[in-house]
Amino acid sequence: MADSEVTAYDVNRPRGILSTEDRKFLLGETEYSTSAGARRRRQKIRERVTHAMLDFQILEHLEGRDRNQIFEGADRRDLLASGFSGSFFFLYDALARSREDTEHIDMNLEAYLSQAIEHVEKTRGYRATLDIEIHREQLSEPEEIFERLKQDGFMSLNAAELDTLWFSEEVDAAAFASFLNQELNADEDIRALDIEKERDWYNKFKDE
Repeated sequence: MADSEVTAYDVNRPRGILSTEDRKFLLGETEYSTSAGARRRRQKIRERVTHAMLDFQILEHLEGRDRNQIFEGADRRDLLASGFSGSFFFLYDALARSREDTEHIDMNLEAYLSQAIEHVEKTRGYRATLDIEIHREQLSEPEEIFERLKQDGFMSLNAAELDTLWFSEEVDAAAFASFLNQELNADEDIRALDIEKERDWYNKFKDE
């Protein structure tokens, strides 16, 4: 299969961090007859992710010519775009879970990013500095967010608020689907059933 035809959701592509069975399990395509089977699969995934994190330090020794073949060119950029987004998401979530408060999250985030940016930019002939500031505020209740969406439109919400509407069971799936179909005028309607299925999947895997 050509690179242009591969996506993250092609579960049978070659082994990366995850095996084919790992991918099927995480995407809800495999169900185990016993809870023990699911626990073993989750344990294997945890072990692979742990050792993948450690392997990143060894990947610092990967030669530039190999890095170029992985990342250079429009085809490779398009192929790996979702991987860049997903990896940043996963690593920030990992950092947030490993620190006890937002002060330490921000301090470590700036330290890690500064080290990476300064080192890579040096190899490109630049002196670089980084200054970041994160603004946080408590999310409103899902129903309040939905009312704001109906009154002020999509531009009034950020990605976190849209995610909250999609996955929160406090927002009626049928009403939300009806609003989206009316506003988006897509070729194919969004079904309340699809939203409910994704909510079930989300609630299955989110933290207790």
